[in-house]
Amino acid sequence: MHVAYREDRERKNRLKYGENCRRLYKNTGKKRGGLWWTYVLTLVFKIAVDATFVYLLFRIYEGYDFPTLIKCQQKPCPNTVDCFIARPTEKRIFTIFMVVTSLICILLSIFEILYLVGKRCRECFTTIHHSHRVMATSTGNLVEASTLRLAGKNTPQTPAPSYSMAIS
Repeated sequence: MHVAYREDRERKNRLKYGENCRRLYKNTGKKRGGLWWTYVLTLVFKIAVDATFVYLLFRIYEGYDFPTLIKCQQKPCPNTVDCFIARPTEKRIFTIFMVVTSLICILLSIFEILYLVGKRCRECFTTIHHSHRVMATSTGNLVEASTLRLAGKNTPQTPAPSYSMAIS
């Protein structure tokens, strides 16, 4: 959905400013900024909902096993009554399937968050490392170039005149 939104914004921008205008996004398919944070928080919320479901189901049924018979002694029953749960094996199988599916979703969401955070950290470290390397090589080239220029010429020892002296 975000890709379609960004592509539509790019199209409107080109219609308004012409085909050779500056692009709004480097890559419309990449998650950046608020979109990245929204996606990660959605994954965290999904993990929380699934974990709450698994925990509450475990607490309500004291495990994931449905009893076939429950002794009921609540009002309006005058004495203890036997209540049978219909098809407990089917309910148990379906519940276990839902719990396993939720646990797999939790695990995949955790892996996806780790992948997204790891990818972002790798991008940050490679850009920092790359910028330090470029800065070091460009600074080295500037020093070497200025040394070469100065070596061939006789430079005067007196400083250059100030701006106010040069104008007058």
